[in-house]
Amino acid sequence: MATTRETVERFYAELVNDQRFELFDELLTPDAVTHGDVDQPARDAFVGADRIVRSAFSDAALHIDDVLVDGDKAAVRWTLTGTHDGDFHGTPPTGTSISVRATAVLRLRAGRIAELWQVIDVHSLMSQLAA
Repeated sequence: MATTRETVERFYAELVNDQRFELFDELLTPDAVTHGDVDQPARDAFVGADRIVRSAFSDAALHIDDVLVDGDKAAVRWTLTGTHDGDFHGTPPTGTSISVRATAVLRLRAGRIAELWQVIDVHSLMSQLAA
């Protein structure tokens, strides 16, 4: 079985960046949840967010800045970069290069991601698009 760090790094590299959605079953539990304003199935949340991000920032790339592991939990600090070349929540394309930071905590169960909490600096993103 892969380590917590290996699973988390594969999640971001292969599923997020490479859009290898066939890895959902391998990397996430069937009942994986993304916690936020409204808790929702992680697969649905991920596919929805990916669709929004890729339509507004077609060259989007997520870079892992730090991974800290404690047993079955990992804290990740990441940065998303891209070019605003599509509509983003009503903001038409600006051609602006963006860099957005976030922090995530993931809990694994039996070697797969079962829960995900993320805090994304949306204010910074919107400020960059308005500049």
